[in-house]
Amino acid sequence: MNMLEYFRNWDDVVEFDKKTEMFHEMDSADYMYVILSGEVEVSLRGEPLGAELEGGIVGEMAMINNSSRSATAKTLSKVTAARVDREQFKSIIVENPDFALHLMQVMANRLRVADQVIAG
Repeated sequence: MNMLEYFRNWDDVVEFDKKTEMFHEMDSADYMYVILSGEVEVSLRGEPLGAELEGGIVGEMAMINNSSRSATAKTLSKVTAARVDREQFKSIIVENPDFALHLMQVMANRLRVADQVIAG
């Protein structure tokens, strides 16, 4: 799935300055973000899990389980992102199964890295 193409004309787009925390571990979560431009680092307890570039997703886990944030997302550059709330997220999943598959791939990759961080 081409995330940039799908979210190109999204109504709710936000901008974050460089070195801005988009969200922090344990924050409440009302949105996930699709990175339209820039770079975002995802970390767990201060340990980097990876970076998301254009087309990447951050904050998706909290959309799935209605929980607080499980990681921190901080911008490494100026970032423009499509902001997706829970209802929009559910609609996208139903309308576009490729989105759900892409989301599972992202989560599986992050889980592998988190396992390595925990194993230390």
